[in-house]
Amino acid sequence: MTTNSLSTRRPTRRLARACATALAVAGAALLPVSSASAATLEAHVSYIKDDPYGVNLYDVRFNGTVSSDGPRHYTVKGELDAYCHHGALTGQSVTLGYRNWNGSWHYKSYWCTDTPVKIDVRSDRHENGSVELVVGATSGIANTYQYGDVEFYQIG
Repeated sequence: MTTNSLSTRRPTRRLARACATALAVAGAALLPVSSASAATLEAHVSYIKDDPYGVNLYDVRFNGTVSSDGPRHYTVKGELDAYCHHGALTGQSVTLGYRNWNGSWHYKSYWCTDTPVKIDVRSDRHENGSVELVVGATSGIANTYQYGDVEFYQIG
């Protein structure tokens, strides 16, 4: 009788193990997959313009972070700060531009005198795509914007 009892238990234990393994594999397949390279990166973007004599006219800086917010979104958080020379005849503004790689630019613009300002943006991106940032000021002829270098962030 003991033999029959053991022989009936073994298949039950095997079946229980097989079911537990199958459930674990199925459960893992249902979990959301996140990119191994998804990251929060420090972001430092600037635009500086001096006159021919070396006097600083504009100094616009964004310091913060760029983060993945799932595979199709990202966040930009930090502070936009600026110095604009007092000799301009009109009010000067500064801007932070952001976009997903190869997408359309979006801007957050402020009067230079209102900086520093906190930036907190959430936007769309291509799946696991990167993000670009740029800052600028109305330092051109007729208050047109001029910009610093575009910075590229691969956040996964």
